[in-house]
Amino acid sequence: MEEKEKCPNCNLLIDSDMDHCPYCGFDVKKYKEEQKALKEKEVIEKPAEEKSVISHKNFWNFKSVYNDVSVNLELTYFLIVFIGLDIFAVALQSITNIINPYFLNTVTGSAMVNFVIYFSLLSAILVLSVNNLGKLFSKFKKANTYLYGISYGLLVILLTSLYSYIVSFLPTNVTSNVNESSIDSIIAVFPILSIIVFGLIGPICEEFAYRLGLFSLIRRKSRLAAYIIVSLVFGLIHFDFNSVTDSSLFLNEIINLPAYILSGLLFTYAYDKEGIETSCVAHITNNLIAIASTIFQLFLS
Repeated sequence: MEEKEKCPNCNLLIDSDMDHCPYCGFDVKKYKEEQKALKEKEVIEKPAEEKSVISHKNFWNFKSVYNDVSVNLELTYFLIVFIGLDIFAVALQSITNIINPYFLNTVTGSAMVNFVIYFSLLSAILVLSVNNLGKLFSKFKKANTYLYGISYGLLVILLTSLYSYIVSFLPTNVTSNVNESSIDSIIAVFPILSIIVFGLIGPICEEFAYRLGLFSLIRRKSRLAAYIIVSLVFGLIHFDFNSVTDSSLFLNEIINLPAYILSGLLFTYAYDKEGIETSCVAHITNNLIAIASTIFQLFLS
Protein backbone atom coordinates (compact mmCIF):
# COMPACT_ATOMS: atom_id res chain seq x y z
CA MET A 1 0.00 0.00 0.00
CA GLU A 2 1.29 3.43 -0.95
CA GLU A 3 1.91 5.90 1.89
CA LYS A 4 -0.71 8.60 1.98
CA GLU A 5 -0.29 12.36 2.51
CA LYS A 6 -2.51 15.40 2.25
CA CYS A 7 -2.60 17.49 -0.88
CA PRO A 8 -1.19 20.96 0.03
CA ASN A 9 -4.01 22.57 -1.93
CA CYS A 10 -7.23 20.62 -1.23
CA ASN A 11 -6.10 18.63 1.85
CA LEU A 12 -7.48 15.35 0.46
CA LEU A 13 -5.41 12.19 0.93
CA ILE A 14 -3.31 11.18 -2.08
CA ASP A 15 -0.41 8.76 -2.70
CA SER A 16 2.91 10.26 -1.56
CA ASP A 17 4.62 9.52 -4.92
CA MET A 18 2.08 11.40 -7.04
CA ASP A 19 3.27 14.43 -9.01
CA HIS A 20 -0.22 15.95 -9.30
CA CYS A 21 -3.29 15.76 -7.10
CA PRO A 22 -5.94 13.53 -8.85
CA TYR A 23 -8.72 15.60 -7.30
CA CYS A 24 -7.71 19.24 -7.85
CA GLY A 25 -4.80 18.86 -10.28
CA PHE A 26 -2.37 20.72 -7.99
CA ASP A 27 1.34 20.33 -8.96
CA VAL A 28 2.53 18.55 -5.82
CA LYS A 29 6.03 17.79 -7.18
CA LYS A 30 6.79 21.46 -7.93
CA TYR A 31 5.44 22.50 -4.52
CA LYS A 32 7.75 20.01 -2.75
CA GLU A 33 10.76 21.23 -4.71
CA GLU A 34 10.01 24.85 -3.79
CA GLN A 35 9.62 23.98 -0.09
CA LYS A 36 12.90 22.04 -0.14
CA ALA A 37 14.73 24.99 -1.72
CA LEU A 38 13.31 27.37 0.92
CA LYS A 39 14.47 25.12 3.77
CA GLU A 40 17.97 24.84 2.29
CA LYS A 41 18.12 28.63 2.00
CA GLU A 42 17.04 29.04 5.64
CA VAL A 43 19.78 26.63 6.78
CA ILE A 44 22.41 28.68 4.95
CA GLU A 45 21.19 32.12 6.12
CA LYS A 46 20.18 31.31 9.69
CA PRO A 47 23.69 31.06 11.23
CA ALA A 48 24.67 34.43 9.74
CA GLU A 49 21.51 36.05 11.11
CA GLU A 50 22.06 34.54 14.56
CA LYS A 51 25.66 35.73 14.57
CA SER A 52 24.52 39.26 13.72
CA VAL A 53 21.99 39.28 16.54
CA ILE A 54 24.55 38.03 19.05
CA SER A 55 27.13 40.61 17.98
CA HIS A 56 24.70 43.44 18.68
CA LYS A 57 23.27 42.12 21.93
CA ASN A 58 26.41 40.79 23.58
CA PHE A 59 28.17 43.27 25.87
CA TRP A 60 31.61 42.56 24.43
CA ASN A 61 31.17 40.94 21.01
CA PHE A 62 29.88 43.99 19.19
CA LYS A 63 31.33 45.51 16.03
CA SER A 64 33.62 48.42 16.85
CA VAL A 65 32.87 51.80 15.33
CA TYR A 66 35.98 52.45 13.28
CA ASN A 67 37.08 55.90 12.16
CA ASP A 68 38.65 57.09 8.92
CA VAL A 69 41.64 58.67 10.66
CA SER A 70 45.14 57.57 9.70
CA VAL A 71 47.65 56.01 12.10
CA ASN A 72 49.78 59.15 12.01
CA LEU A 73 46.84 61.37 12.93
CA GLU A 74 45.79 59.04 15.76
CA LEU A 75 49.31 59.22 17.16
CA THR A 76 49.37 63.01 16.73
CA TYR A 77 46.07 63.45 18.60
CA PHE A 78 47.47 61.49 21.52
CA LEU A 79 50.87 63.19 21.64
CA ILE A 80 49.57 66.72 21.18
CA VAL A 81 47.47 66.42 24.35
CA PHE A 82 49.57 64.00 26.41
CA ILE A 83 52.88 65.79 25.79
CA GLY A 84 51.41 69.13 24.75
CA LEU A 85 49.96 69.69 28.23
CA ASP A 86 53.44 69.57 29.75
CA ILE A 87 55.07 71.59 26.96
CA PHE A 88 52.47 74.36 27.18
CA ALA A 89 52.62 74.31 30.98
CA VAL A 90 56.43 74.62 31.08
CA ALA A 91 56.40 77.39 28.45
CA LEU A 92 53.71 79.39 30.23
CA GLN A 93 55.35 78.90 33.62
CA SER A 94 58.68 80.10 32.25
CA ILE A 95 57.12 83.22 30.74
CA THR A 96 55.07 83.92 33.86
CA ASN A 97 58.07 83.48 36.17
CA ILE A 98 59.90 86.18 34.25
CA ILE A 99 57.01 88.61 34.63
CA ASN A 100 55.78 87.65 38.11
CA PRO A 101 57.24 84.56 39.86
CA TYR A 102 54.49 84.56 42.51
CA PHE A 103 51.53 84.62 40.11
CA LEU A 104 51.51 80.86 39.46
CA ASN A 105 51.09 80.14 43.16
CA THR A 106 47.70 81.85 43.14
CA VAL A 107 44.40 80.33 42.07
CA THR A 108 44.11 82.97 39.36
CA GLY A 109 47.54 82.09 38.03
CA SER A 110 46.75 78.37 37.97
CA ALA A 111 43.42 79.06 36.29
CA MET A 112 44.93 81.24 33.57
CA VAL A 113 47.55 78.60 32.76
CA ASN A 114 44.88 75.88 32.50
CA PHE A 115 42.57 78.03 30.39
CA VAL A 116 45.29 79.05 27.94
CA ILE A 117 46.56 75.46 27.64
CA TYR A 118 43.17 73.93 26.87
CA PHE A 119 42.17 76.64 24.41
CA SER A 120 45.52 76.08 22.66
CA LEU A 121 45.07 72.31 22.59
CA LEU A 122 41.55 72.61 21.17
CA SER A 123 42.81 75.00 18.48
CA ALA A 124 45.56 72.54 17.53
CA ILE A 125 43.07 69.65 17.36
CA LEU A 126 40.69 71.65 15.16
CA VAL A 127 43.50 72.60 12.79
CA LEU A 128 44.56 68.96 12.52
CA SER A 129 40.97 67.84 11.99
CA VAL A 130 39.92 70.48 9.47
CA ASN A 131 39.61 67.89 6.68
CA ASN A 132 37.94 65.25 8.87
CA LEU A 133 35.46 67.21 10.99
CA GLY A 134 32.49 66.17 8.85
CA LYS A 135 33.33 62.48 9.21
CA LEU A 136 34.34 62.67 12.87
CA PHE A 137 31.22 64.48 14.03
CA SER A 138 28.67 63.11 11.57
CA LYS A 139 26.49 61.69 14.35
CA PHE A 140 26.09 64.92 16.31
CA LYS A 141 22.86 65.59 14.43
CA LYS A 142 21.33 62.32 15.65
CA ALA A 143 19.25 62.16 18.82
CA ASN A 144 20.68 58.74 19.77
CA THR A 145 24.12 60.29 20.18
CA TYR A 146 22.84 62.45 23.03
CA LEU A 147 20.61 59.73 24.45
CA TYR A 148 23.45 57.20 24.66
CA GLY A 149 26.08 59.81 25.55
CA ILE A 150 24.13 61.24 28.47
CA SER A 151 23.28 57.70 29.62
CA TYR A 152 26.96 56.69 29.64
CA GLY A 153 27.84 59.92 31.43
CA LEU A 154 25.24 59.28 34.13
CA LEU A 155 26.47 55.70 34.46
CA VAL A 156 30.00 56.98 35.08
CA ILE A 157 28.69 59.29 37.81
CA LEU A 158 26.62 56.51 39.36
CA LEU A 159 29.49 53.99 39.50
CA THR A 160 32.14 56.46 40.67
CA SER A 161 29.74 57.75 43.35
CA LEU A 162 29.14 54.17 44.45
CA TYR A 163 32.90 53.64 44.64
CA SER A 164 33.29 56.83 46.69
CA TYR A 165 30.57 55.62 49.05
CA ILE A 166 32.32 52.27 49.52
CA VAL A 167 35.75 53.79 50.25
CA SER A 168 34.16 56.20 52.73
CA PHE A 169 34.01 53.23 55.12
CA LEU A 170 37.79 52.85 55.07
CA PRO A 171 39.57 53.74 58.32
CA THR A 172 41.59 56.46 56.55
CA ASN A 173 40.07 59.85 55.76
CA VAL A 174 39.53 59.84 51.97
CA THR A 175 39.22 63.24 50.29
CA SER A 176 39.31 64.52 46.72
CA ASN A 177 42.64 64.02 44.99
CA VAL A 178 44.97 66.92 44.14
CA ASN A 179 43.69 67.21 40.57
CA GLU A 180 40.05 67.51 41.63
CA SER A 181 40.83 69.86 44.53
CA SER A 182 42.78 72.16 42.22
CA ILE A 183 39.91 72.30 39.73
CA ASP A 184 37.38 72.94 42.51
CA SER A 185 39.40 75.95 43.69
CA ILE A 186 39.42 77.34 40.14
CA ILE A 187 35.67 76.76 39.76
CA ALA A 188 35.07 78.78 42.91
CA VAL A 189 36.78 81.83 41.38
CA PHE A 190 35.94 81.38 37.68
CA PRO A 191 32.68 79.36 37.44
CA ILE A 192 31.68 80.36 33.89
CA LEU A 193 35.12 79.86 32.35
CA SER A 194 35.42 76.58 34.26
CA ILE A 195 32.20 75.32 32.68
CA ILE A 196 33.55 76.16 29.22
CA VAL A 197 37.08 74.84 29.75
CA PHE A 198 36.69 71.91 32.17
CA GLY A 199 33.12 71.05 31.17
CA LEU A 200 33.38 71.28 27.38
CA ILE A 201 36.87 71.85 25.98
CA GLY A 202 38.73 69.53 28.36
CA PRO A 203 36.54 66.46 27.66
CA ILE A 204 36.77 66.97 23.89
CA CYS A 205 40.58 67.25 24.04
CA GLU A 206 40.84 64.14 26.21
CA GLU A 207 38.49 62.11 24.00
CA PHE A 208 40.53 62.99 20.93
CA ALA A 209 43.76 62.10 22.71
CA TYR A 210 42.87 58.93 24.58
CA ARG A 211 39.98 57.45 22.61
CA LEU A 212 40.32 58.60 18.98
CA GLY A 213 44.09 58.72 19.39
CA LEU A 214 45.62 56.17 21.76
CA PHE A 215 42.76 53.63 21.87
CA SER A 216 42.25 53.53 18.10
CA LEU A 217 45.99 53.19 17.62
CA ILE A 218 46.36 50.21 19.98
CA ARG A 219 43.06 48.64 18.90
CA ARG A 220 44.58 48.01 15.47
CA LYS A 221 46.72 45.34 17.18
CA SER A 222 44.69 44.25 20.21
CA ARG A 223 41.31 45.43 21.39
CA LEU A 224 41.76 44.05 24.91
CA ALA A 225 45.19 45.65 25.28
CA ALA A 226 43.72 48.95 24.09
CA TYR A 227 41.07 48.88 26.83
CA ILE A 228 43.58 48.06 29.56
CA ILE A 229 46.27 50.55 28.52
CA VAL A 230 43.95 53.48 27.80
CA SER A 231 42.00 53.03 31.05
CA LEU A 232 45.24 52.93 33.06
CA VAL A 233 46.71 55.92 31.24
CA PHE A 234 43.50 57.90 31.71
CA GLY A 235 43.59 57.16 35.42
CA LEU A 236 47.28 58.04 35.78
CA ILE A 237 46.99 61.44 34.05
CA HIS A 238 44.74 62.45 36.95
CA PHE A 239 47.24 61.12 39.50
CA ASP A 240 49.57 63.52 41.34
CA PHE A 241 53.02 61.89 41.28
CA ASN A 242 54.40 64.61 43.55
CA SER A 243 52.42 62.97 46.34
CA VAL A 244 54.96 60.12 46.64
CA THR A 245 56.90 62.22 49.16
CA ASP A 246 53.88 62.43 51.46
CA SER A 247 52.59 59.02 52.61
CA SER A 248 49.09 60.19 53.59
CA LEU A 249 48.67 62.23 50.40
CA PHE A 250 49.99 59.34 48.29
CA LEU A 251 47.53 56.91 49.91
CA ASN A 252 44.70 59.31 49.16
CA GLU A 253 45.76 59.47 45.49
CA ILE A 254 45.95 55.66 45.30
CA ILE A 255 42.44 55.27 46.72
CA ASN A 256 41.02 57.81 44.25
CA LEU A 257 42.81 56.26 41.26
CA PRO A 258 40.34 53.36 40.56
CA ALA A 259 37.48 55.85 40.07
CA TYR A 260 39.39 57.54 37.23
CA ILE A 261 40.36 54.18 35.72
CA LEU A 262 36.70 53.10 35.82
CA SER A 263 35.67 56.38 34.17
CA GLY A 264 38.28 55.87 31.47
CA LEU A 265 37.03 52.33 30.87
CA LEU A 266 33.43 53.45 30.41
CA PHE A 267 34.32 56.39 28.15
CA THR A 268 36.43 53.99 26.08
CA TYR A 269 33.55 51.53 25.81
CA ALA A 270 31.22 54.35 24.70
CA TYR A 271 33.71 55.34 22.01
CA ASP A 272 34.36 51.78 20.86
CA LYS A 273 30.66 50.93 20.60
CA GLU A 274 29.10 54.21 19.46
CA GLY A 275 31.86 56.56 18.23
CA ILE A 276 33.71 59.75 19.19
CA GLU A 277 30.51 61.81 19.32
CA THR A 278 28.94 59.63 22.01
CA SER A 279 32.10 59.42 24.15
CA CYS A 280 32.45 63.23 23.95
CA VAL A 281 28.83 63.71 25.10
CA ALA A 282 29.35 61.15 27.90
CA HIS A 283 32.54 62.86 29.11
CA ILE A 284 30.97 66.32 28.88
CA THR A 285 27.90 65.12 30.79
CA ASN A 286 30.07 63.72 33.58
CA ASN A 287 32.19 66.88 33.88
CA LEU A 288 29.30 69.35 33.65
CA ILE A 289 27.36 67.58 36.40
CA ALA A 290 30.49 67.47 38.59
CA ILE A 291 31.10 71.20 38.04
CA ALA A 292 27.43 72.03 38.67
CA SER A 293 27.59 70.04 41.91
CA THR A 294 30.68 71.98 43.02
CA ILE A 295 29.07 75.33 42.19
CA PHE A 296 25.90 74.32 44.04
CA GLN A 297 27.87 73.34 47.14
CA LEU A 298 29.77 76.63 47.03
CA PHE A 299 26.50 78.50 46.72
CA LEU A 300 25.06 76.72 49.78
CA SER A 301 28.16 77.45 51.83
